[in-house]
Amino acid sequence: MFGNILQGSGMRFGHSGKYWQEDLRNLIAINMTECGWRHIDGSTSPRDTLVPKEEFMIVLADIDRLLIRASYNVYQTEAQ
Repeated sequence: MFGNILQGSGMRFGHSGKYWQEDLRNLIAINMTECGWRHIDGSTSPRDTLVPKEEFMIVLADIDRLLIRASYNVYQTEAQ
């Protein structure tokens, strides 16, 4: 499951990060580099492959969406 989603230029990337403990305050930093980002469904590349720097820069130049998970729910099974 991806905690952060970046979308633009017909590509969609996901970044999973860490799992957090319930009922604790957490600080999350998202590094805006290609490290840790993967292609997800709807992308032009195969699912779950690492994102090369060139594609990451293309998406950053034309961002449609940047979704950041702001809450954590242990009972969530799926979101779209």
